[in-house]
Amino acid sequence: MDHISGLPETILHDILSRLPKKDAIKTSVLSKTWRETLYTFPILSICDRGFIRKFSKRKENQPIKAFLDHGKQRLLRFSDPGLVIKEFSLILSLTSFVDLQRMYPDVDQWLKLASECSVQTLKLCLPTLKEDDPCLCYILHPGVIEARSLNNLVLKGRIRFDKEFLNPSVKFSSLCVLSLCYVLFDDKGAINHLISYCPRIEQITLKWCYIYNPSRTKFSFMKSLGMHGLQNLKGVDIQGVEKVCIDAPNIEKIYYGAVSYKPSKISFDSCRNLRALTLMNMKIEFVITNEWFLNLFSKFPFLESLELIECSMFDIINIESGQLKALVLSNCSTMELLEIDTPNLSSFRYYFAGDDLPSISFRQCSSQLEVNVHLHMFPPFLYQLGKFVKQFKPQKFLTSLSLSMRPDDDHYHDWEEEDDPYSFPATFPVPIIKHLVIRSVRGIKSNKYPLLVNRLFHSWYPETISLSLNPSHCSKAFIEFLYLMPMKTKKQSLYLMPMDMKREKGKSCSYCHHKSKCWLHGFKDVKVTSSVKDDVNVVDFVHLKSILDRLSSSDNINITFRLK
Repeated sequence: MDHISGLPETILHDILSRLPKKDAIKTSVLSKTWRETLYTFPILSICDRGFIRKFSKRKENQPIKAFLDHGKQRLLRFSDPGLVIKEFSLILSLTSFVDLQRMYPDVDQWLKLASECSVQTLKLCLPTLKEDDPCLCYILHPGVIEARSLNNLVLKGRIRFDKEFLNPSVKFSSLCVLSLCYVLFDDKGAINHLISYCPRIEQITLKWCYIYNPSRTKFSFMKSLGMHGLQNLKGVDIQGVEKVCIDAPNIEKIYYGAVSYKPSKISFDSCRNLRALTLMNMKIEFVITNEWFLNLFSKFPFLESLELIECSMFDIINIESGQLKALVLSNCSTMELLEIDTPNLSSFRYYFAGDDLPSISFRQCSSQLEVNVHLHMFPPFLYQLGKFVKQFKPQKFLTSLSLSMRPDDDHYHDWEEEDDPYSFPATFPVPIIKHLVIRSVRGIKSNKYPLLVNRLFHSWYPETISLSLNPSHCSKAFIEFLYLMPMKTKKQSLYLMPMDMKREKGKSCSYCHHKSKCWLHGFKDVKVTSSVKDDVNVVDFVHLKSILDRLSSSDNINITFRLK
């Protein structure tokens, strides 16, 4: 018997809320009960994408009319019987400017109906504004969204706040989460005024918002933002504002993305309870100074997470903290030496896309520390990784190394047959990396595979190698080559070696050490598994090829090599 259909409607709604959107819609074919449950499901989403595709071959005005009728009917199913809408999302993405302007009156009606249904979360997403014409924007009227039940407001795209929002009577007394991306304000003080009348606000996201200048009939990015007296504010995500001042005593998370081509500055010294800080595109002359690092952890005694992205820094950086637990550095290209003295650090992630790798060392560190390095390099410079890993101290914390490799035309001339990694003197013992992740091998011709693999194995001995089988990551040809390479090596077929490395009878390899062998002669065994069916063991090359041949271009399967 079907006992599930007999459950209360609130439980059926809870089941639908835990399913992907497509699967939730499919439940309507199960029975009349499930169809009615879907109609009254309080999480309502309306998107024009499906209608545009469905009616693309029909008359020009038919898709718009069908979409407007569809949206109105769905909202009336809630409004007429007085049902509650917990979340309403309206996404308009594929329509033209003319179509959008025709739809704006209907959008007003839909938002008003949602507000009357005690909506709690409201999301409105329109195409991003690019032209210098504010008339293309949807003017947001306060009366449309000023619902007392509203606690989460997300607006993105060509949405315009006019001067009505400067009226003190406009208040969002229940609003806890406010997210504004690429929206337009008629007045530079409108955003500060709006935020000040949100007494319960806890999270603010403000990304690349514009200010309209009527005298020039143009708009520009917001230049300044102040947040004061917000006692409940817990986190902010601010991007594209030149000057930001935050005075919130209970804030715990700050994410600030500066304008890379203009001087930017953020002030948050009074936020003593800060626990997580992320800065992006900051320049050395404004924030990331030596004095800033020295005073950072004394100013914020509870800071546990620090993330610096695309920041211009000093050549030598010292980070000393007794409370820091997570550290992330991404593409800080000017850094040459990083010394970390953090006894409680448990996670360190380093991302870099370039050729000149820095030296990284730890003075005091926890035995539980996990270090993950992600690099994007051109194969001709892979020999530098051996030096990088060797000077990484202590090496035992280097848990995983992820590589993305994609040569371009400018570097192909540097990657010739005679430019082999074995022309560089080997240093022993060779460092060992626990896990090597090859995230991308794109644009590399198959005749370069031997050189690529030689470079990788010459620098260190990885215990495991993981590859993602996807056309945009690693090709089938490269995985097949990597599988056959150790198998043939195991049979003493050293076809990958340069001519001067091939062993002659009675002579040992000149690249082997009396205490350590080169990787070609030191290789013993390999085990290969595939995630296609719960990490099944790959028996032989025929088995591997059958797995690869059955995969489609959309599949994302991991292949793991465990080397001895």
